[in-house]
Amino acid sequence: MRTYQHIIDTKAVRQVINAIPEHCVVRELTERDYGIDLMIELFLGAGEDKKGNKQYDTTGHVCYLQIKGTNEKLKINRKKEVAYTIDKKSLLYVEKFSTPFILTRVCTLEGKEGIYFLWLQRYIADVLDVERPHWRTEKKQSLTVYIPTHNDFKQNFAKVEYISSRIKYIEELSEYCELHSTLPIYFQSIIRHQHKYHDFEGIITELTRITNLSTLLTKNNSCIDKQAILELINFLTEVKNGQQVPRNPTDFPHYENMEHLGTTFTSSRIVEKIVAENDGDTTY
Repeated sequence: MRTYQHIIDTKAVRQVINAIPEHCVVRELTERDYGIDLMIELFLGAGEDKKGNKQYDTTGHVCYLQIKGTNEKLKINRKKEVAYTIDKKSLLYVEKFSTPFILTRVCTLEGKEGIYFLWLQRYIADVLDVERPHWRTEKKQSLTVYIPTHNDFKQNFAKVEYISSRIKYIEELSEYCELHSTLPIYFQSIIRHQHKYHDFEGIITELTRITNLSTLLTKNNSCIDKQAILELINFLTEVKNGQQVPRNPTDFPHYENMEHLGTTFTSSRIVEKIVAENDGDTTY
């Protein structure tokens, strides 16, 4: 039987799909028993075709959406939050995944339409585990979560994109740290041995690998992008050719910022929280 709530849920799914930029790929999932209604794959602008039409390339970033619809006006509390009661078993299921689960609370009431979202895994870590550390073993089978109204799905879709990129970002940051860990040793060897140093190609190969970490280089807060790495490669080429003679590690372009990026792996959650608070936002 198709109930009234089924109709509202269908309207809510359609409303969310219409709010997603057209260059994204949206996949509806047929088995919704596990709380996943849609999967979004994010794409990024990649120039234009021969006819001047915009083209997009996949980023490899994805997220799952849980869509909860209502045909009643959403109530916003004094903290500018929308409360939603969710089954504990759903939260226990969600936290097993690394792929971001985003809860969307959707009002389908004509003239009052709205969509607010909440990154569930991060809400668990930053709110529930702090305020209710024993929630997993409590007898209560449901919990109330609070969705900030600044998480407006349509107006703040850039945050959804950021959340979707986080797994790839952490993966690339880990790879960067592994590659970067040897660079100070290389730089010290170049300084000490000057013209006797011969392994420039090895360093340049490592740096070239870093230029392929596109998510990391476009989303870090350490001012390290692809251009910065290319400038370092160019500098090393000039050192190799005798055009530059570094005396200190800081003579190498972007040395300090690269060091800073390397340290963010062990404090990524803290950095994200600080950045969010500075922007008047939340991590979740």
